[in-house]
Amino acid sequence: MQGLDDMTQRGAGLKAIAAYSAPLEFNMQAAGWISVVSHWLMEIFPDSGLAADWAALSSIELGLPTQTPSSFQRGLAQDRIDQHLRWLANLPTKAALRAMTMPQQVNKESVETGRREVKLSLTSRAVVDPARIEALGQLSSPDFDLSKLIRLCEELNLAFATESYLSMAMLTRAIVDHVPPIFGKQSFAEVASNYGGATLKREFTNLHTTSRNIADLHLHSQIRRKEVLPTITQVDASNSLDVLLAEIIGILTP
Repeated sequence: MQGLDDMTQRGAGLKAIAAYSAPLEFNMQAAGWISVVSHWLMEIFPDSGLAADWAALSSIELGLPTQTPSSFQRGLAQDRIDQHLRWLANLPTKAALRAMTMPQQVNKESVETGRREVKLSLTSRAVVDPARIEALGQLSSPDFDLSKLIRLCEELNLAFATESYLSMAMLTRAIVDHVPPIFGKQSFAEVASNYGGATLKREFTNLHTTSRNIADLHLHSQIRRKEVLPTITQVDASNSLDVLLAEIIGILTP
């Protein structure tokens, strides 16, 4: 794979200096490596979601520039570089699997086989943490049946894995519209305006406005001469969604 060896060698060089480098120098080189690989992934595998997977890996740093890193911090930085290097080592397999599960490729293979079936074979990052879904499944509420919320989260992960970004936008909005009664509200706009402290209000307001605007953009627009399909950057609300699910779990946990 063109460029992969160079990306890997840069990471190995970064690991070599983690044991002695000053935080400012190391952090700048680490950020540079992450950025270079991200741009390379977007160039080699456009619209694949692989750059988003790479960006979601644990951050690599040695702490504040004015502090002396501990041996633990240096070891943690090396471990995280190893994590990134393992990800790069598995990239050829990831790319092949991702290509097979892109919507257009799945449909093409179904047509070629002459069967009315869809075959999937994939491994992907989860945009909704499986631990959150499991925690929701373990809850038992006399007032709320969580089965639909759980299924929406599961389908959101599947939509991301198959690069179904239009579906992601619609599913995210469906989740946001589904949960207000858990907060004692009729709409998520009320939740965003009246629930929790400043941090929660900020996250919920962001989730409300972005999920609704992005979904409306794709749900209610009529066909045009030229369409621009959404990317993962446009539809990924995973951080704010995780805050929402964590709050729901907290509310419903006895």
